[in-house]
Amino acid sequence: MKSDIFKNPKLDFIELRYVEDIEDCVKMHLHEELTITAIKKGSLTLIFNDTSITVKPNEIAIINSQIPHSATTNEKSKDGYVLYLKKDYLRNLDFNFSSAFELIKNKNIYKSFIKLCDCLLDIKVSLIEKEENLYLFCLAFFSFEQTEQNYKEESTLAMNIKKYLDESYLEEFILDELALKFDLTVVHLIRVFKKEFGLPIHSYILNKKVHLAKELLTSNISISQIAQDSGFFDQSHLNRSFKRIFQITPKEYQKNIFSKC
Repeated sequence: MKSDIFKNPKLDFIELRYVEDIEDCVKMHLHEELTITAIKKGSLTLIFNDTSITVKPNEIAIINSQIPHSATTNEKSKDGYVLYLKKDYLRNLDFNFSSAFELIKNKNIYKSFIKLCDCLLDIKVSLIEKEENLYLFCLAFFSFEQTEQNYKEESTLAMNIKKYLDESYLEEFILDELALKFDLTVVHLIRVFKKEFGLPIHSYILNKKVHLAKELLTSNISISQIAQDSGFFDQSHLNRSFKRIFQITPKEYQKNIFSKC
């Protein structure tokens, strides 16, 4: 049975579990966290004390904390995702899920959830990108309003955040640390930056790294060393990110430069 887990002490408010071949869990149990569940193939029946719901592809189920349940599958059930979110984390976003459980039959929300899960499980994705994608999913999915304090004029604030990122983009940090530096909530941090520059913070950082790599490609440094020096997980991570922005691989770019020299 293939399985995978995302869990990181810096993001201790979230845990994700992926299982390729889903097995029945017939014993009633409960979780301290809010749980979001989805499946890619087959079906999953969640059984509560007095009722049950069946989760199919393109649907997600939310189960509140401390709600007893069990689960059964059919023989075609595969590729299951279970995301655990601590209630304190959601409370900090001014969100409170009051129902015992809920089945969401919305294909777009399902796709966003699977995309988030794939991001969390990808070891080549930075922590700040994982964290920001989680926040953006929560903001879009839970549809709550966050009251923002009037710290200072937003455009100036965004420019100050950008200045810090320009100086520190090769460092490893998470959104909570960045928000603390500017005395903001994470939600306010994300909103004010994206409103001003049209990009999520992790996308801005990735662009900075790619452009640094582009500059280094004009030297005789190996591409694997360039990947390391510009903050990428490895050369394949650089290749994928570079091509996404410039429509050409680093090797092709470097070869083109040197052939004209």
